[in-house]
Amino acid sequence: MTSKELKKLHKEIGDSIHAMNTIAVGLSIMPDKDVKIPEGLRISWQPKNIPFSKMISRSYAEKSAIVYATENLYEYLKNISINPLWNYPGVVFDNGDGKANNVFKFLSSVPQMENYVAILTEFLCHWRNKIVHLNSNAKLDKKKIKVLILKKGYIYDNLHHFGVEEALDNFNNSKITLKDSSTLITVALKSCEMVDEYFLQGISQIENIDKIISIFKNDVSFRKIYNSSPSPRRTSKVKMWILTNYPYFDDARLDLLCA
Repeated sequence: MTSKELKKLHKEIGDSIHAMNTIAVGLSIMPDKDVKIPEGLRISWQPKNIPFSKMISRSYAEKSAIVYATENLYEYLKNISINPLWNYPGVVFDNGDGKANNVFKFLSSVPQMENYVAILTEFLCHWRNKIVHLNSNAKLDKKKIKVLILKKGYIYDNLHHFGVEEALDNFNNSKITLKDSSTLITVALKSCEMVDEYFLQGISQIENIDKIISIFKNDVSFRKIYNSSPSPRRTSKVKMWILTNYPYFDDARLDLLCA
């Protein structure tokens, strides 16, 4: 079971990674000379150096994927933390301390979150800032870099041979590789999956059915259905509303909510 917020994130980030990889494949098989614009494609394209054009185009795709994925990460964390069923009032996605730092603080509040995962996800956010803001001073602090360096062997073995020191060097020199972008985006998605597990765990701890119903009653459409006369049709409509808007309950609790 996953939240609606995570399902949307999976699709958006999954599509962006697929698009980035498709662009990389397409560029890799493009010849280095004598390339003609396909018939029907009405664009202006007169590269003086096709290998160079291919290189900057791939870099553009990798940078774009990082920015797009990071924005979707922010949206997911914001929306999951304002979900009425988020059962951790002390854990909020607040922009007051800068989004990258806030991401780390939010993720670190999830008990099962491994420290290096939270740090790498923050690293993705700093990379986004450096791409978007040319004069950005975005960077990981030294303590977090030390954690990654100490964990570099484990990260290399478990994250598709992702080299921590190479990635840090690329970041500092405003370079980027397909491995940098795809690995960090994948890690961010993994961190959100752990947040989602935490979210669902919190819902399971809400034992007061009346409390859940009171949350649902904030919605006018639910109130109209719920307050109608008891009948099999009413029960069916209540169930459908819950499954559509809050599909997080097992059959036993769903039956209680529909009673």
